[in-house]
Amino acid sequence: MFGIIGSLFLNALIGYFWGSLPSGYWMGKLLRGKDFDIRLYGSHKTGATNVLRTLGKGPAAVVFLLDISKGIGPVLLGTLVPALYGAGWGACVAGIAALLGHCFPIFIGFKGGRGVMTGSGGLLIISPFAFVLTAIATFSTIGISRYVSLGSIVGCLTAMVCGIVFFIIGLVNPAFFAAVSVAKLVFMIVVPGLIILFHYDNIGRLLKGTERKLGQKVVIAADSTTNTTATASTNPPVQA
Repeated sequence: MFGIIGSLFLNALIGYFWGSLPSGYWMGKLLRGKDFDIRLYGSHKTGATNVLRTLGKGPAAVVFLLDISKGIGPVLLGTLVPALYGAGWGACVAGIAALLGHCFPIFIGFKGGRGVMTGSGGLLIISPFAFVLTAIATFSTIGISRYVSLGSIVGCLTAMVCGIVFFIIGLVNPAFFAAVSVAKLVFMIVVPGLIILFHYDNIGRLLKGTERKLGQKVVIAADSTTNTTATASTNPPVQA
């Protein structure tokens, strides 16, 4: 209907705008008032980890689910909708665009999160087996180290290795249940690679030993609507 180029362009638009929905930012507004901006606290990101430290477990759980759905939705459309299939590249383009939308959301000045959950949602559709292995690596690392950022980086590296290994095995044995196509391999290299790149500041703090661990909170003044800037300036950055 659209042609391959038109299909991929439509996937990119859907993925980017869907990914741009700033759930963490909106959660802060909902709970703390219209003048509250979660990006002034903690890691200055809108991801679930910063929501956890800033607003608590319940809001973080909601943002976690919403952010992962931003990866699932566009990739699922690119996989199942014939007009969006794009010769097998639709899901890949939609997933990368959703990640970029989350990290650079048009609705709030292109300052969002790091894309871990959105990328994970896309991976769940692209390669469910790789998603399981990545989740195990991520949560095991977090459980041992208590560093969410380190767990995210290890998870991304796991996804990249899975992509390469599954692609090679698929070439040798096309019947391999977890084989991935070239398009899926591109997703499994580009998306985790970008997420690692977006963790550059966390990597610096990990190397310096100044990264905050899971469970450490960000203190917010009671009257956040009038003291937002002052409070934010006193909080050291943490990972998202």
